[in-house]
Amino acid sequence: MKLSYYKQIIEKYRQIKKRDCFAELSASFPDVPLGTLISIVAQEHQRKVKKTYYFHAAPHKIADYYQRYLQKVEKSKRGCGFLLQIADEVDLSPALMAKLILDHHYNTILVQNSKEDNKVAESISKVKISELLRNTFLIQDKQLAAEVRMCILADRFYGSISDVIRNCIGQEHEIKLKEELTQLGFSFLDENQLRDKGYDKTPDIKLDIPIVVDGHIINWIESKASFGDEERHKEYLRDQYWSYCNRFGPGLVIYWSGYIEELNNCKEQGIVISDSIPTNITCMNPDILIKKTYAEKVL
Repeated sequence: MKLSYYKQIIEKYRQIKKRDCFAELSASFPDVPLGTLISIVAQEHQRKVKKTYYFHAAPHKIADYYQRYLQKVEKSKRGCGFLLQIADEVDLSPALMAKLILDHHYNTILVQNSKEDNKVAESISKVKISELLRNTFLIQDKQLAAEVRMCILADRFYGSISDVIRNCIGQEHEIKLKEELTQLGFSFLDENQLRDKGYDKTPDIKLDIPIVVDGHIINWIESKASFGDEERHKEYLRDQYWSYCNRFGPGLVIYWSGYIEELNNCKEQGIVISDSIPTNITCMNPDILIKKTYAEKVL
C-alpha cells in the first residue's frame, strides 16, 4: 500500500468519529481487506489513546464522568450502557472509561468509609482494579458491574479481551509461518529454541540454511500479525530488527496485514519486508559446496 493511500484511510477514519466505522471504511476502500482496515484503525486508535489519556484521566474530568454516569442511572433506574454512551460522547476508549470510573468509584467509597471511621483514606491498588476488570462479577455494585462488562465487550482495541484476541492472532500467524516453512522443506529454529541456546533478542524463525529472495539473503524471519505503518515499523527497527541483523545477518519481516510500500527501503542494509512468505525463493544447493570441498582436497 502506498503511503498516500494509507493517509487517505486514516483521514477517513478520523472523519467518521465513531467506534463502528468499518462498514463506511470498507465502502470507501473496497480494495483493502477488512483485516487490514482493522489493523490500521487499531494502531491509530492506540496512538490516540496515548495522546489523550492524560486529558481524560485528570481528576476533575473523571469526577465529571462519574457524576454524569450517576445522573443517567438515577434517571433511568433499569437501563444499562450509560458508561458506553459517555465514552462515545467524549471519544474515549470504552474499556479505559470503565477502568477510570471503576477506580474512582472504589476510591470514593474508601474515602467515605475512612471519614466514618476517622481513618486516613487508602487508595485501591492497581492490582485490585485489574482483577475486577478481568472478572466483573467481583464488583459489588451490580449496575456498575454490568456497565463495566459492557464497555469491555464493546472495545475492540483496548482492554483485557482485545489483548487476548491480539495475542491469539499473533500466535496463529506464527504457527502458520512454521507450517508453511515446514511444507517448503526448510529447517529452522523457533524463538523458544533460540532462547534455550542463550540468545536474548530473537526473531520468530532462524533458518538453518539461508535462502535468497529477489537477490537478498535471508537468515531469519519475523512474523507480525499487524499492518506495517511508519511509526510501528520505526519502533521495531530500533528495538528488534537491527539487533537481529547484528546477530544473525540479513532477514525478512512479514507484516501479514500489509505494509506501507515506501518502508521497504532497507533491503541493502539487511531487512526485507513482505506481507506473506515469498514464492520466488532460491535455495542454496549443498551439493555445490560438497563438490567444491572434494575438488580442493584432490588438488
